[in-house]
Amino acid sequence: MRSSFTLAATTVLVASSLFMASSVEAQQLCNGYAALCSKQYSQVAYATTHNAYAFTPAGSRPALAANQDNNITTQLKDGIRALMLDAYNVPSGNPDDIELCHTSCTLFDGGLLSTTLAEIKTFMEANPNEVITIFWENAGNLTPAHFQIVYQAAGMVDYSYTQPVGNNTWPTLAEMISSGKRLVSYLDDGADASVPWLMAEYDFIFETPYAIPTGGPYLCTVDRPRDQRKSMYVLNHFVSGNLTLDGVVVDIPQPGAALQTNGAALVSHVNNCTQVFSQSASFIAVDFYEKGSVMQTVAQVNGVTFNGILPTQPTNSTSGASSTTPHMGGFSKESVAMAVAAVFMAVMAL
Repeated sequence: MRSSFTLAATTVLVASSLFMASSVEAQQLCNGYAALCSKQYSQVAYATTHNAYAFTPAGSRPALAANQDNNITTQLKDGIRALMLDAYNVPSGNPDDIELCHTSCTLFDGGLLSTTLAEIKTFMEANPNEVITIFWENAGNLTPAHFQIVYQAAGMVDYSYTQPVGNNTWPTLAEMISSGKRLVSYLDDGADASVPWLMAEYDFIFETPYAIPTGGPYLCTVDRPRDQRKSMYVLNHFVSGNLTLDGVVVDIPQPGAALQTNGAALVSHVNNCTQVFSQSASFIAVDFYEKGSVMQTVAQVNGVTFNGILPTQPTNSTSGASSTTPHMGGFSKESVAMAVAAVFMAVMAL
């Protein structure tokens, strides 16, 4: 009996070892790098797209309010691992979905959240060693239950991770991947315990100032929540121009400045804030991420050698061109006029 038991135990041990080896092999890269697997979620830097949904569709003229050139599927394929999204009620009144809009759904409508979550889920299923983060700006004052409905219908609740409030010890990327809980969602306003995976952003994270004018300084101060340091922070690094037309002030992205903004200026901003805070940025948020050296800079912050995967350069991009009219970001007066008209319509609808 003892020999049979020993054989059985040995068989179980060998099988267990093979399973563990298989798991380690499957997770040898975490978010693209082996060295990140053993790091806690809070110790990793993530390339982040500001207004990720606000992109110009392929073959279209660049939209005035677009902050990105590539769609979300391409962003994820290129190495973006955190997405900033804005939540509004669906204009048609559908209570079972959420609209992704920039400032207003009249100015820029990025479509339904259900569609975007389907894209994210497809990517996550095809890439099981990736941890993804979503930042929600609750512009429409939606309830956590509203997000729960859409996430549940999309099959994303099962992927969603919950970190206990007050606990600064996060799991490693490898642990999150093994558990299957590798989608982290934060809400800037309105989070509560009824939907625990939709976490209050400022319980864990602070942000640097986001209102950065073209040519203005890149500050390393705590903007939100006011004067409250946290274990992680968002480095907001994107510029906008102010255009006043017929008395209306419109903030517009600056694609013509993207090469400079996402190049040496980004490296300098990252280094300055690391020194000021004695803490590296966790989320490096940019516009037009494929311009400059965003991915290389994030790799440097993570202390890894850049894997050489270069982002997709879109054919409809204006972000590589120099802007002869900086405050207009390289867009035509007709586009600006259309945007102002949209703002007027949005204001009248309030």
